[in-house]
Amino acid sequence: MQTDAIAAYLDARIKTVNRDTPREEVNALRTDIEQFIQQHASHFLRGKLEQSIFTLLTNAEDTQALAELTPNNLERQIAVLTAKYQIEAANTSQTAENPSNDKNKSAILSEYEQLWLNNAELPNDAQLWAAWYSQGGRTEEKIYQKAEMLFGKNDAKGLEILTKELEKIENAKKDEQVAAHLALYQDLLKNPANLKTLADSLPLIDGNTNKIINKFVVVLGFARYLRTIPENMNEPTFTPYEQWAKTWQLNEAELRDWKIAFINRFFDNESPNFVQWRDQELLKLNADNLIERRLRTAIWQQTDLLGWLNALSDEAKQKQEWRYWMAKIAAQASDKDAKQRLEALSKERGFYPMLAAVKLGHSYKLEMPKIPQESNIQEKYATELAEIAELRQLDRLGAAKQRWRSLLEKLPQEKQLALSQYANEQNWFELGVDGSIIAKAWDYINLRLPNAYSQYFDIAISNVNLNTTEPQAVVDNRVTKTFAMAIARQESTWNPMAQSSANARGLMQLLPSTAQKTAENQQLPYNGELDLFKPLNNILLGTAHLNELNAKYPNNRILIASAYNAGASRVEKWLARANGKLAMDEFIASIPFFETRGYVQNVLTYDFYYQNLQDKEKLQTFSKEEYDRLY
Repeated sequence: MQTDAIAAYLDARIKTVNRDTPREEVNALRTDIEQFIQQHASHFLRGKLEQSIFTLLTNAEDTQALAELTPNNLERQIAVLTAKYQIEAANTSQTAENPSNDKNKSAILSEYEQLWLNNAELPNDAQLWAAWYSQGGRTEEKIYQKAEMLFGKNDAKGLEILTKELEKIENAKKDEQVAAHLALYQDLLKNPANLKTLADSLPLIDGNTNKIINKFVVVLGFARYLRTIPENMNEPTFTPYEQWAKTWQLNEAELRDWKIAFINRFFDNESPNFVQWRDQELLKLNADNLIERRLRTAIWQQTDLLGWLNALSDEAKQKQEWRYWMAKIAAQASDKDAKQRLEALSKERGFYPMLAAVKLGHSYKLEMPKIPQESNIQEKYATELAEIAELRQLDRLGAAKQRWRSLLEKLPQEKQLALSQYANEQNWFELGVDGSIIAKAWDYINLRLPNAYSQYFDIAISNVNLNTTEPQAVVDNRVTKTFAMAIARQESTWNPMAQSSANARGLMQLLPSTAQKTAENQQLPYNGELDLFKPLNNILLGTAHLNELNAKYPNNRILIASAYNAGASRVEKWLARANGKLAMDEFIASIPFFETRGYVQNVLTYDFYYQNLQDKEKLQTFSKEEYDRLY
């Protein structure tokens, strides 16, 4: 950690610098920082130290040196622009009128204007703002331009700041109409249902530009307004909004966006008139996301797919999922090309290639490229790897990951692959997976799916004590090790400290409430939320929960994984909707949640990959309970 200590020392020295610090001392400190960066080019604090030079020069008020730097964030962009403007202003005051100086100042203010237009708030911009304002930069048109940007980002706070800016200059007269409009925009973000009042009124026309004032609010606020209307309303119709579109002079692209938003909102409404209108519009809109949603509806309803498949763009047609369904339809029609399509698909990597192989009655063969041999990789990066090892030993896993990424990001792929393999060998599993992602090594399955915490899963699989009230046949029918590992890999990418926004924690992303209940049911140790960051505890509880779900859905990983991700209550609703009529592929394709649909496909594929990687004698793609069942 010697380099970390030096970096901290340099940072501490910077904080002592001010305008009275001798220039020689400032320059010497800058030299020390630059030498450290040069000597530790791959250090994970390099970026921070490079930017600390800004802090140094700002503290020292070295305008000339500051103006020569290249900023990488908003605060530093403002600092550099301010320094440049101060230099030009000083030159102007010291010399006679110079067109070059005026041109330079105008260019600086133009650059500032773009920052003002595209950001809700700018730090330390008082001097630039005053100069820009005095030059007539902040026009009414630009206020509306910025308001449109903020409204589109749902930034009520930014609109509030913009409103206050109308009175920023002392004695400046507040434009009451503009202020009233800004207040209206804030209200519409908080109360989108109020858009109807505005949209039903006659629009105001700007006499200077002949443009409709507030049009952008109606255009951009429409999707938010629709979300205030119940999805299951009686007879949803677009007719009233056609009149809005005419009144507010929407162009074709804007009207298309409105129709897409309207269809998205009421897509599943069963009103016959709406369904007929929806399907007619879908064929005109050429929106792949809506066509794909319509395809899933057709799969669930077991109605014709071909017309909707043909409506996809050429790019969307190349997705593995839709190639599978095209091949399946071709096979049902006895098309001689069907087998060829399935065979081509089965040679690729993923869920639908695996399913295509099963449809053909073939074994799914997983081709894994060999990792390029890099001699002495450990010796070449001994310093960096030692730092990572020390950080991990100190439980500074976040800093270790930063260090790891700073090392890998600038290396060629073959070195990234070799280092990722090294990480897995050191049991740095989350770093190995992260390295495979940085390297975009999608075909290197052994790097993407390391044999992580294998002994812990052995313990969990053999040690789970299911509730004895369950039938013995179910008790004996436990989930496999490879399935449990596939779940963990999908949930956390092997990061034991992973924590979701919903407070799911650890390798298998358990909610504390689920962990508590599972521990009580299965008589497992659990002493609180922090236990979930301990790999063995998390794996014991996560695997036990999988077995509880297996008792509910015996030997059906599709339903188990769906319930693990979305909850058993939702799975029951989806099964009720399917009503025992859907084949396995139809049920998976018609899972309503995008996340759960992808989750199930990934987990089943990862399970098969893990069986390969662990040299299982009898590889299973799908169980009889999964493949033969009607859902």
